[in-house]
Amino acid sequence: MLMFEGAAEVRLADGSGRCDGRVEVKHQNRWGTVCRFNWDQKDAAVVCKQLGCGSVISAARSKRFVLGSGPIWMDYVGCRGTESALSDCTHRGWGKHYCIHEYDVGVTCTGFVRLVGGDNRCSGRVEINDRDGWKSVCDSHFGAKAADVVCRDLQCGRALSVTRASPSGEGTGPIWDRELQCVGNESTLSSCPMGTPKDQPCTQTSTAAVSCTRFRLVNGSTACMGRVEVEVQGTWGTLCASRWDLLDAHVLCHHLGCGFAVSVPEGGQFGRGTGPVWGDSFHCEGTESSLDQCPVTALGASPCSHENNAAVICSGPPHNASLRLVGGGSRCDGRVEIFQRGTWGRVLDDQWDMEDASVVCRQLRCGEAEAAYTVPRAERGTGPVGLRGVRCAGHEASLSLCNTSLPEATGIMEDVGAVCQGSRQVRLVDGAGRCAGRVEIYYRGQWGTVCDDAWDTADANVVCRQLSCGWAVEAAGSAHFGEGSGHIWLDGVNCSGDETALWNCSAEAWGQHDCGHKEDAGVVCSEFMALRLENSDGCSGRLQVFYNGTWGSVCSNSMTPHTAKLVCKELGCGDGGTREISIFYGRVNGTAWLDHVQCGESNSSFWQCPSDPWELQSYDDVRDEDQHHLQW
Repeated sequence: MLMFEGAAEVRLADGSGRCDGRVEVKHQNRWGTVCRFNWDQKDAAVVCKQLGCGSVISAARSKRFVLGSGPIWMDYVGCRGTESALSDCTHRGWGKHYCIHEYDVGVTCTGFVRLVGGDNRCSGRVEINDRDGWKSVCDSHFGAKAADVVCRDLQCGRALSVTRASPSGEGTGPIWDRELQCVGNESTLSSCPMGTPKDQPCTQTSTAAVSCTRFRLVNGSTACMGRVEVEVQGTWGTLCASRWDLLDAHVLCHHLGCGFAVSVPEGGQFGRGTGPVWGDSFHCEGTESSLDQCPVTALGASPCSHENNAAVICSGPPHNASLRLVGGGSRCDGRVEIFQRGTWGRVLDDQWDMEDASVVCRQLRCGEAEAAYTVPRAERGTGPVGLRGVRCAGHEASLSLCNTSLPEATGIMEDVGAVCQGSRQVRLVDGAGRCAGRVEIYYRGQWGTVCDDAWDTADANVVCRQLSCGWAVEAAGSAHFGEGSGHIWLDGVNCSGDETALWNCSAEAWGQHDCGHKEDAGVVCSEFMALRLENSDGCSGRLQVFYNGTWGSVCSNSMTPHTAKLVCKELGCGDGGTREISIFYGRVNGTAWLDHVQCGESNSSFWQCPSDPWELQSYDDVRDEDQHHLQW
């Protein structure tokens, strides 16, 4: 047996929460499972400890956990129980096993934190599990930052409130005597710094309680489609669709275990809701594991009624989604993989063509096929082969219905890929925020630019609406945001302004143009967000934010020191910076947009930092010393 150094990531998948499920380990940037041969309580204890999930309840695989897929990374694991990571234990060697996925191991841990006495597992009195069992937390030792971490740890969304437990929810056991000093960006409560034991007495009548958000889909024909509803403090309400898009929907589908988002239906396809309508806007990139990880704003939300409820149709659980495209820029382009006998397999062919790709795109509900290609050597798959020598007529409902019983092919079999119409995307780059920059379109698997010939506000409006960025403030030309590279995809764009996507406007044929990149088009939308420091050198002065067409200030309340460093870095003013709270730069009239900005080490952009909801306030309500400026 061998000992392997290095702490590989571990997770528990497809269980009731992050502390319960099938054991998976990340190796060579791929998640794989662990075989149950020789698996015991000591092995499970290391998993629970590595995840900050308390102690072991069960080291056996539950029937609740679905079979894993992909590689089986570890077999015959031998832990002493004192290791800090599962990958520190002995095993046969990475990928060496005599196992099948029916023998994937699972673990159920106690968890480090739980909410009890509420209406559901995402609300109630806070209890922490230490070596002596479950203990309530005193409300004087627990704040809003810790509440955010609790909800994130329990996979319950965002913290909505921190209160004292009601009489009906009070416990009877011991009290946790230490303060939770969370920054707010920790992924688990066990990773928060712990203060020293407190001397002041605390009883069960002054213990902390938390209420988190939750999400569900209702009125669909399956559990993976329907109207989006959010639970806030025990009340379910619908989500407004004014800024709901496919990327947000994709994250929700993934979070609910429903695969990927196929579409976001408009109107009342899934009926009217009866509760409140929540107007929060999510700004997901599509890679987040749950909606609570996406930036969210409540400011400027359009008035919404139950006729405009957000909805989604998801592909369904992974075991029902028998086909996928991987390695591309979206779920609708990339290398083809098929799900068979509990695992994802490669598709190899020597005559892959548009008829074959058309079936793939249709099966994935990604529109028409735009390209069929063989995958470059560096991007080939490494898993088992699922299909070889596919021959489709082009009308089949799924790839598995195509003819695969041909004589042995004479050509060289290679991994195959497809690009579908649904892979098209638009973005704004090289601006100060996601709502301003050079217009780029993802087409046929590549990003390219748009020529500024005839480019006007109507064209720019379509881009802004497509990105949920409001309306166009400026239609920029002459490479205002710098020159792009690669293809120039569109020229002579002529939109009416009502189109849902830029490629629905009239224009020259794709790739046909008489332009150079010095003529790349750009857009500034009404919800463009930017930063500046009000001083002549641009690297010191009062910090201001441009949002919804207005420059406003930032209040200094609870601002973290890392915020100054991040602002300076984002403005190109170096990696360091200090914050000063004074009236050195004088009092001005105007508005303030942000308060309680708390950037942490995990934030790579100012716009990702936690803060109070965006709100407009008068400087009359802001003290002189609260107006904030930075010095580089």
